[in-house]
Amino acid sequence: MPVLTVALSACALLCVIVRPLRWNEAWWAAGGALALVLSGALAPAQAAGALARGVDVYLFLIGMMALAEFAREEGVFAWIASVAVRAARGSRARLLALVYGAGIVTTALLSNDATIVVLTPAVIAALRRTDANAEPYVVACALVANAASLALPIANPSNLLFFADGMPPLGTWLTSFGLASLVAIVLTYAALALIFRRAVASPLRVDDGRVAAPRAATLAVLAAAAVALVVTASLGGPLGRVAFGLGIVAALVAALRSADAPLAIARGIAWPVVALTAGLFVIVDALDAAGARALPRELFASAAHLSAPLGRLAVAFAAGFASNVVNNLPVGLDLGAYVGRAHPPQALASAALAGVNLGPNFTTNGSLATLLWLAILRREGVAMSPLRFAAIGLTATPLALAGAALLAR
Repeated sequence: MPVLTVALSACALLCVIVRPLRWNEAWWAAGGALALVLSGALAPAQAAGALARGVDVYLFLIGMMALAEFAREEGVFAWIASVAVRAARGSRARLLALVYGAGIVTTALLSNDATIVVLTPAVIAALRRTDANAEPYVVACALVANAASLALPIANPSNLLFFADGMPPLGTWLTSFGLASLVAIVLTYAALALIFRRAVASPLRVDDGRVAAPRAATLAVLAAAAVALVVTASLGGPLGRVAFGLGIVAALVAALRSADAPLAIARGIAWPVVALTAGLFVIVDALDAAGARALPRELFASAAHLSAPLGRLAVAFAAGFASNVVNNLPVGLDLGAYVGRAHPPQALASAALAGVNLGPNFTTNGSLATLLWLAILRREGVAMSPLRFAAIGLTATPLALAGAALLAR
């Protein structure tokens, strides 16, 4: 394996995780991709091909973030969080269940990034009108963002990366992941409730205050967008282009309320996430060309020699471990590329995606969504260290990941 390619790629991936100089993860990934080309480790044509392979993923990210930002600008998430606080009727435990439920719906229909970037701040704002400790509720947002990522193809960008060569139709998806997703969601919540049972045992005090309901037109646009995305997924259609088009429609609807709204939506999109994803496409392609593509082959070959249940668990936990070492986006991209060209047993491939999606719940390094979550908590003044999250994640995740891996088909 060429030393220069490995050194530059490893350095870039390490910098994505540790963020030297506090620079955004995206600039390290993009810089690593550029360094690979400038150093001659990767031919420009090969880098261009890697970038082109991710166009549908970029469009999906932009479109889903635009929809989430539209919902935030229109007050949807602030309203949902406020309703959850009132519906808890003085019960901290009930509020935890409601926040978790809101996270399931948000993740399934708007992706896990929306749960992190938009729902989490709204929950924190709503909690400030109560005497509740924010930790159980913000952790619920983080865990459900990954636990519910198998619910629908649109629930996590890693799903599009894994199936970059062609997303399976919705019916096939639900057959493969429907029960696995349900079990992952339920077991993660059970662990969450157990971990925070003392923190949510006492009554909840809530100050008066209501948030106005969003416009009917806003809810209609979001409902129509959800239907359009589900229908597109069921037909195996181009999710990226459809999501991008829906984001434009949402911006135009927002313009009816305020001429400045489309610009606010565009500014709210996390554009560095797109740059990060593009950089990872190039880095993974370079590593594959240097010989890294043999690693997934060895993983699946080893798992095939085990009994069916042990093989699934081995693949899922290996994918989860790798995701926490180098982030789940490059892991999902590399494993998906192997699955697309080698066609290993479907149960093993599905277990691998379960590891890519649920594995990031072990630590804050596992996914971009969790890294963003940690940054949001720091900005909002909510105490949470990576070690504290790891202690929670290592308790809550193993059983949920094992259940999902064994039930994925």
